[in-house]
Amino acid sequence: MTSTLGRSDRRTTPEGNPVEPEQLRILLGTAARVPAVTLALIATLVVTTMVAASSDLTGIYAAIAGSWLALHQVTLTIDGVALGVLPLLPTAVLVWLTARAARSATDAFVALGGRPLDRRNASRIAVATLAGPTVITIVALIVIQDAASVLPVVTPNPAAALAWVTALYLLGAGLGIGARTWRPLSVRYGVPNWLVAAVRPAARAVLGMFAAAGVVTVLGLLWSWTVVGDLIGRGGGVTGALGLTVLSVLYLPNVLIGAAAVVAGSTVQFGDVTLSLFEATGGDLPALPVLAVIPPGPAAPFWPVLLAVPATVGALLGRYVAQRHLEARARGEYVSSTDAALTVVAAAALAGATSALATWVAGGPLGIFGVVGGNWWLAGVLVFAWSGLLGLVTSQLLLWREHRLAAAEAARASAAAEESATETAAAENPDDDEPVEEADATPLDEAKALEAGPATPTADVLEAEIVEDGPEGQQDAADADAADAADAAGDAGAPAVAGTEGEDPADDERVHVADAELEDAADEPGGSGVTEQDAGAPPERNGDLPEGAAPPKG
Repeated sequence: MTSTLGRSDRRTTPEGNPVEPEQLRILLGTAARVPAVTLALIATLVVTTMVAASSDLTGIYAAIAGSWLALHQVTLTIDGVALGVLPLLPTAVLVWLTARAARSATDAFVALGGRPLDRRNASRIAVATLAGPTVITIVALIVIQDAASVLPVVTPNPAAALAWVTALYLLGAGLGIGARTWRPLSVRYGVPNWLVAAVRPAARAVLGMFAAAGVVTVLGLLWSWTVVGDLIGRGGGVTGALGLTVLSVLYLPNVLIGAAAVVAGSTVQFGDVTLSLFEATGGDLPALPVLAVIPPGPAAPFWPVLLAVPATVGALLGRYVAQRHLEARARGEYVSSTDAALTVVAAAALAGATSALATWVAGGPLGIFGVVGGNWWLAGVLVFAWSGLLGLVTSQLLLWREHRLAAAEAARASAAAEESATETAAAENPDDDEPVEEADATPLDEAKALEAGPATPTADVLEAEIVEDGPEGQQDAADADAADAADAAGDAGAPAVAGTEGEDPADDERVHVADAELEDAADEPGGSGVTEQDAGAPPERNGDLPEGAAPPKG
């Protein structure tokens, strides 16, 4: 059991364990792949060029070593002429290849260990990326120092050479490793979200400036197409023309960076030639076709219109930051009210620093022409100012506008909800707003009333009426009853007036009989059952009763 646990522990790969064979193979490939391929390509080009130029191969090793150093932006001095302005296109391709190699090594380490890349393995990949080029650089310096005794070449400064190589390959390794680990590392070390969010808009701003500079460069070359043709013709044949064309393509990034500095408002100096959007002084230039883009001067009145390019780039930066800010808020992420402004400022600072660094790298000394390149610090400051100012204004305006639109939409939604609630309540209770009226009699009640007929007064009611009115009241009541009967008969469609056409004799007879009964009742005091006491007279004794009258009951 103990031995099993021991074997299990030995199979793990703690952070302090030595490099495993598979990891060693990955590191060796990272250290040798890019430098070996680059050195082989340089040797092939040098040999081909020397053979095409019908030159002997005496200084072939020195040429290969010098080309390696020139590829890494190390200043060379040949026959007393310092070459500090070296083409950036091969260097950019080299950094890109190094970043890809470091990223592949990172993926391989993660797949092999089954866990995220730790600090020790990241350091191993960076050291391996730097080891191969450093060895080749040291060998190249030794070769040039040996060839300086027989060739007109000066050995470069070893410290500067190693510094350039180290910086370039560390940049490539950082880009490759950081592409897989920079977000987890930012979360681990608590980097603010606004600073993390500033990386992408800064890159977009720099690329936007370079793209605009590329458009300006192409338009300038088309405008000076005849000059370009004359410079290419100076090559003295197909081989020379092809060489000048290839050299112009290699220097194209340098020209784009200088054009970006000019568009931002900075100045570019090429010996005695000074160029900006506000002034242009002509002078001698090398016979390189791509340099035909530099106008002879003076500055045209419409050139300051190109300042709209950095302004547009800054506005687009602010628009991008505002959109990402709104998207993060829509996803429910916590976003402070000042995060957008901080992101714009950080992105503008990164864009300005990158522009200044690129402008500095693209320039340098060039023999009799002196210093060549743009004013790097002014270019960085102007890019930062344009991007920061226009980015802040644009982002804050867009956020304010979206806030107003959201508030208006919320108000409309609230009003619509209230209106819908009111309509729903009205639909559920339609009689709430109408006055309450007394309910009419139902058809069943009307039918019962018709079947019952007119209400017949009870005996008590009739007696009370007779006592109250006396004989005259009885006569009046009888007459009223007769009139009511006549009215009822008239409403029923029967003739109500005696003697009229269609009169019923039986009705007339009943009327006379009723009248006679009322008269008899009035003539006979006891016939109606009403005593003198009830009529208001003093009561009579039994001896005072009329003859033949019955004594009262009780």
